[in-house]
Amino acid sequence: MNNEVNNRGLLVLAVALVIATSSVAAAGGNVLVNPGFETGDLAPWFDQTGLPFVTADEANTGIFSVAAFGGDSIRQNFAAVATEDILEVSLSIKRLGGPFSSYTFYYDDGSTTDELINGIGDGDDWLFFNITEFLDPGKSLDGFSIFGTSSGPAYLDDFVILVPEPSALLLGVLLLGLGVTRRKRRAAGSTA
Repeated sequence: MNNEVNNRGLLVLAVALVIATSSVAAAGGNVLVNPGFETGDLAPWFDQTGLPFVTADEANTGIFSVAAFGGDSIRQNFAAVATEDILEVSLSIKRLGGPFSSYTFYYDDGSTTDELINGIGDGDDWLFFNITEFLDPGKSLDGFSIFGTSSGPAYLDDFVILVPEPSALLLGVLLLGLGVTRRKRRAAGSTA
């Protein structure tokens, strides 16, 4: 009977781990939804100003990107993420116009950080920009927006706000749970 109870306990632990792994693993990776616009639509990004649009004319990867002129900006809001947990914030831009794009980090305390992405290619090149270093330490990021290029358009693609997968934490919880189960078995065996 004790063996049956212990086996049930292990089964419950295994099922709980599978459920926890599937829900927590989704919390890791890119926090942005539709980061390369491969749905062919802007959502859940939204046009904060102007009329940016999803296009198949240019793409760094996949089929689509967003075309944005100087007065056009896109934004996406998401669940707040502590900046110290963010591994990377990056994107790719192909500019047919001006030399820079302005972007904004939005924090859950209502503050913002505004910066410029400088650098101009030949107009034929996609350029990769890692802007992680411009995050404000000690804050929680909950939104990001970017403008196009004045005489543009600027094509924007492959946005990343990367957080680590929590798989190592789950492995520790599993090992701890198995250790507790084994101790209970030993204790039950010594009292029988």
